[in-house]
Amino acid sequence: MKKILSHFSTLKTLDLHALIAQLQRCSLSGALRIHARLTVSGLHSSPFAVSALISLYSRHSLPSLSLSVFLFSPHYPPSLFVHNSLIAALSSNSLPSLALHYFRCLRSHPDLRPDRFSFPCAIRSCSDLGDTDELRTMHAILVKSCLESDVFISSALIHAFLKFGIVNEAEKVFDELPDKDVVLWNAMVTGFAQLGDFARALEIFDRMGREGIEPSRFTVTGVLSVFTATGDLFHGRMIHGFVLKVGYDDGISVCNALIDFYGKCEEAEDAAKVFELMPDRDIFSWNSMISACENSGDHAGSLRLFALMRWNGIWPDAVSIATVLPACSHVAALSHGREIHALMIASGMRIAGEAIFVDNALMDMYGKSGALDDARKVFDGMPRRDTASWNILIAAHAAHGLGLEALNLFDRMCESGVAPDEVTFVGVLTACSYAGLVGKGKEMLERMRGEFGVEPEAEHYVCAVDMLGRAGRLEEAREVAERAEGRGGEAAAWRAYLWACGEEAGRAEEAAEKVVGREPGGSGGWVLLQRCTSGRRCRGGGGSA
Repeated sequence: MKKILSHFSTLKTLDLHALIAQLQRCSLSGALRIHARLTVSGLHSSPFAVSALISLYSRHSLPSLSLSVFLFSPHYPPSLFVHNSLIAALSSNSLPSLALHYFRCLRSHPDLRPDRFSFPCAIRSCSDLGDTDELRTMHAILVKSCLESDVFISSALIHAFLKFGIVNEAEKVFDELPDKDVVLWNAMVTGFAQLGDFARALEIFDRMGREGIEPSRFTVTGVLSVFTATGDLFHGRMIHGFVLKVGYDDGISVCNALIDFYGKCEEAEDAAKVFELMPDRDIFSWNSMISACENSGDHAGSLRLFALMRWNGIWPDAVSIATVLPACSHVAALSHGREIHALMIASGMRIAGEAIFVDNALMDMYGKSGALDDARKVFDGMPRRDTASWNILIAAHAAHGLGLEALNLFDRMCESGVAPDEVTFVGVLTACSYAGLVGKGKEMLERMRGEFGVEPEAEHYVCAVDMLGRAGRLEEAREVAERAEGRGGEAAAWRAYLWACGEEAGRAEEAAEKVVGREPGGSGGWVLLQRCTSGRRCRGGGGSA
């Protein structure tokens, strides 16, 4: 009898291991069948099975099922392995509060103690919540429990401290570690890069080389992000050379970083070379390449790539849509824009309200294509609107001469509790200029600072000069141009004034001198003066006081 029971137990163990192995590589539907089989066979109480199921549902972005497995599957004796799996599942699925709750439950458990695998996810959750007090408390616990020197825990701490700009604490953790591997160096490089301290990130990267630490793929992507942000093409190309030398060009993440780097530096041909040589591509590869085309002004190329992406079976995400939509307005391809809109609806992207920026991009495309009714329908159908949403619609109406409608939208924006910003007032002043609403425009220029606390910049004064010039109020236009001095765009304000002066030779010559004096090495003022005085001007006059 003992032999039979032993044989049965061995079979169950083998079956459990086989099923868990299948869970690592099966689809969601397959996982549900295996889960049912584990339950029927009584194997679902094994900590290994519970942990595998929690991790599987987490990978499929179903943290509620991960939590259900933890709560309703009996797993005795209590397992630290299972607790860690749940904390990781909740943390990686943007549920930091729940992750910290179960971490605290683990800390208060009579028979279990958090280990080196428990803390990194808990630290990440503190970071996601923006809870610096909890982060410092956790750091103190780590020091007390002598776990601070673990490389993964230290890396998580450095990331979190740098995310909050707590540089001294991050450097202290790093400097006190006796042995620093590449993971820790990467944490410092990427942390300072994300903080915007690019000089410090490069300093650490240089120090890394001096201490004989071989950069990893992750190091490369971190350093490339620095050169992308600073537009340092020379050093970025050097990193590309290093990538080719050590064979990192077979990795998707490194190639994606290179495409993004070349695209942001407006070197679309180099980006395309990297893209074409990639053995495998993901959605980020396609999005980065489409963005590279857009940045270089190849709008037709953006649309071709978008079509090719779909032909290759890659379903576009919110970033793909927002990146390609501007191309439609640039090449006057409204029909393509409508097709993309239909694709968004078919995918449920708009119904789910996936991202405001996607609707904003769609509205911007319709507005710039002159389809204001469609832009308005998108706006009216948005579940939430941000400042950019209102700005886009105001600017679209302003650009098409619908000044009163633009001003009505501005009033609605204020009534809805959305605060206007500097971009809003560019749209409003443009609307007043095109519609000849001079009195309203002057009022808005004053309300900017007094009522809304928005300091007028050069571009606002340019709009005001244009508005007054169109109305023939040249002396007032000149006074406004003078107010633009010292704001970084003086030449544009005087250029608008020069354009308004037309054939009034004295004023025009003065304005041309102002333009030339504020455009180093340029003669644009005199060229514009020649055009104005030769009578080749096309503008409407008049305005309301």
